[in-house]
Order: sequence, then C-alpha cells, then structure tokens
Amino acid sequence: MSLKPGSYCLDTNSGSLNVYTFKEGLLSKLAHDLLIDITEFKVNLDVPEAGFDSGSLKLEIQTNTLKVICALKDGERTDALKEKDIADIEKDMGGKVLHPDKYPTANFCSKAIHEKEGGYKINGDLSLHGVTKSIDFDIDTSGGNLKGMITLLQKDYGIKPFKAMMGTLKIKNEINIGFDLTLG
Repeated sequence: MSLKPGSYCLDTNSGSLNVYTFKEGLLSKLAHDLLIDITEFKVNLDVPEAGFDSGSLKLEIQTNTLKVICALKDGERTDALKEKDIADIEKDMGGKVLHPDKYPTANFCSKAIHEKEGGYKINGDLSLHGVTKSIDFDIDTSGGNLKGMITLLQKDYGIKPFKAMMGTLKIKNEINIGFDLTLG
C-alpha cells in the first residue's frame, strides 16, 4: 500500500515502539526474555507527491524512557516479574547498558527508500550510544499501519550486553526493535 502524500509527526500516541531482549548463558533458565516499551519517541515522515521513494523518515528516541512491559516465555507475555525485578532491570538498562546521561538520544535518518510489495525497504544511519552505523529494514504498510522489526547487535554500537552472576546469566547481543504505528 502506497503512503498518502503529506508530512506526518508520530509519537507514542501513534502506536508502539518496543525492544525485545533474549536471555542466554548457563543459568538462562532463571532469567526472562523481555518486552520493553520505548515511552518517548518522535518519528517524522515526509511523503512527497512523487511518492515515499523520494521522501524521508527520521526517528528520535529518548534513551532514558525505556520501561519494562513484561517477561516473555516462548514469545508469550507472562507475569513472571515482580515490581522490584522491573525496577532493578530498568535501573540496569540505564546505568549499565544505555548510559542515557552520556547518550540521551538514539537517532535514525533515512538515506534511501524503495517501494516493494506490501511496503518499503529503508536504508539509513542509526546513531546509538555514540556510534553511527548504516542499517536496512522493511516497513510493512499492507494493513494501513507502519509495521516492522529491526534487528541490531548491541556490540556494533559499543554496548556491552548485560550480564550477571559472573556471565552465567546474560542478555544476547542480538535485540529486536518492533514498531506498529498509525498514520491517522
């Protein structure tokens, strides 16, 4: 589905932007995969009359606004986390992983957009944790919303994946960022 021409400003009122983390290590059975909500972000989408191929997409995330939604087991939501667990995880995300005092925002700016069946392929630069890298991802517009999943390697951005208990419990280097945004 082609996007209608216009300038769109999207934020948390437009839908969701979530981070999915996955556990690994000898004691991973004691840990949880996590679903984390990015509670403060802005997406600026420019779709010219000539089409989104000649448009742009920009994203800014406030890195101190990540909030744990829940634990996941086999991709399903669970209520396995207590309030203290959530508070500890959120504290560690800031103090040991993202360092929002030093890196308050993560930013993406598109360089190329190509229409494909059911949506678009986006290429651009992601700046995260003081490192800028080129990434590619797809946006599915077939249902009228902007949906997709971006896979990142934390180490590519100078982020040390969280670990505890002398490394026997850790978060995988690979994380996913999922989005589902409404233009309306």
